[in-house]
Amino acid sequence: MRQRLSGRRDPLLLFLLIVLATGLTIRVVHLLTIAGTAFPKFPLVFDQSDLNTFWEWARTILAGDWLGRNTYHPAFDWMRTIAPQETWYRWWGGQAVFQQAPLYAYWVAGLLAVSRGSLQFVTTIQLVMGAALHPLVMFWLGRRLFDSRVGLVAAALTAAYGPFIFHQSVLLRDWLPPILEPLALVALYRARASGHIVDWGVAGAALGVAVMAKETIVLFVPLALIWVVLGSRSAIRQAAVPAGAVLAGLLLILSPLVLRNALVGAPPFAVSNRAAEGIIEGNAADGFPIGLTHPASMKGILEASDGRLPAVIRETLGTYHGRWRALVSMELLKLRALVDPLEVPNNVNFYYAREISPILRLTLTYGIIFPLGLAGCVLSLRVWRRHGLLICYALATVGSLMSTIVLARFRLLLASVLIVYGAAGLVSFWEAARARRIAEGVTYASLLIGVAVSQHLVLPIPALRDMHRIAVHRPEYLLAAQIYAHDGHFDRAVAEIERLGAKAAERPSFAELAREASLHDGDYRTLWANQLLVAGKTAEGRRQVERIEAAYRAYPNLGYHFYNLGFLYLKLGETARARSSFDRFLAREPAGPRAESVRRLLAELRG
Repeated sequence: MRQRLSGRRDPLLLFLLIVLATGLTIRVVHLLTIAGTAFPKFPLVFDQSDLNTFWEWARTILAGDWLGRNTYHPAFDWMRTIAPQETWYRWWGGQAVFQQAPLYAYWVAGLLAVSRGSLQFVTTIQLVMGAALHPLVMFWLGRRLFDSRVGLVAAALTAAYGPFIFHQSVLLRDWLPPILEPLALVALYRARASGHIVDWGVAGAALGVAVMAKETIVLFVPLALIWVVLGSRSAIRQAAVPAGAVLAGLLLILSPLVLRNALVGAPPFAVSNRAAEGIIEGNAADGFPIGLTHPASMKGILEASDGRLPAVIRETLGTYHGRWRALVSMELLKLRALVDPLEVPNNVNFYYAREISPILRLTLTYGIIFPLGLAGCVLSLRVWRRHGLLICYALATVGSLMSTIVLARFRLLLASVLIVYGAAGLVSFWEAARARRIAEGVTYASLLIGVAVSQHLVLPIPALRDMHRIAVHRPEYLLAAQIYAHDGHFDRAVAEIERLGAKAAERPSFAELAREASLHDGDYRTLWANQLLVAGKTAEGRRQVERIEAAYRAYPNLGYHFYNLGFLYLKLGETARARSSFDRFLAREPAGPRAESVRRLLAELRG
């Protein structure tokens, strides 16, 4: 399959342009669709998330703290329950250590500076980069490893992969590493092909940029250096030259970080303070490694280790008390989660996005990419030397994912590997079909079907479907409703809660979530009914009051909704029902300022 563009350059170039145009079209439609929703405002108000972290971090940079001397660190509620902020600083190795690898925060700050604070501009640029650069990088990688047809199919899969598109439209860094890390692989392969010292330095610089975007690629750097040395056509001693050039390029890119850390008093190569928490969350015996949970043992582990990474690992393993089968079961559970087609939400939810942006429903999902990728990888093992670096990268990526919790956005890096192998498998199948190599075609089809059946029917984790915080990620619905209500669009707030209620009604195990949705439904309908009655829309207001009564039936002992209903009935001119509602309120809340005002009002009504 080592076919190059050569005489077929024009058709392949045309197909590549079509792929890029298709990817751009999908992203433009997605952007225009979400622009009219509350979704773009999530980073501004969702203060218990990384969305808000990057927004606030970028604002501190724009305020003049370019070095991060007053380093931005969020103080989430769960953190406060464990320890005060000063204790967290100690566990992190100092207040000056960055919260996360800093490249994305500075990227956002730069775009906000250019656009005078427009969050929509940031999203637009990210989607344009995702449409133009990402498929091109995957095309280059596929062509380097196999041929131009594989590169073209990889570009097409990338352009139409829904989770890529979705995460390119949110204020999280996870869309960027799947571009930068494959680009570093391309640079390394290009350097080996040319043998030029400058190209090796550029490859090292590309690795450095990837490290500044997400620190987990540090696990891959030693493997890349080993690949450089072992792949040298000359003696090992001479192989030190390209390896040294890679290191030099890497250190050149990291040098601003080292200088900044020296100026503010942080450890020289400290990129992030996330490692200790991630290891505890993903590996403690009393934790759950899928989705973000904070095990009860976290506080004790951090106190015993004082945040030092080797001690954190030791203390985390100590939570098993020698029950190593439990540890193996935990790691196997994470492996299943890496295979499971369910997109586990964190901060944002891919399935919520598909509700508000129908174009995403037409895109490829992990449930399609994984079988294609694994089947293609197995078939490609016969020529594994050709893509040995990609195998090393895949192993490092899986290792980094296994070291912490499993989330949909973390799997984006693994999706990049699967896309390349998926493209190689599809092209091989096409070649076999054209050449009528029936055995080869049947082998691929059988492997693909077997992987797909295992992924969708055997390996999925039932518990994830029975946990409403994962299967139905409520924060999006509640946050959107809050934003719509703040803007006076109470009808849209109610629509969000209705969708949440409909999701909760799908499973009996979500009964508590359904009750919660019913409460919010009544609250927002109360605001909507009042708005309608003030506007003189009595009939519509009356219909909402009836729906309010139904929504609050799940909470018969609450008092405040009877208080609200009393005033709504007064506006409707139904004095008897207003008095009845106020009496029921007083029966539940007999004391307090509101109770006294209601008694005076009842006295007037009865007088």
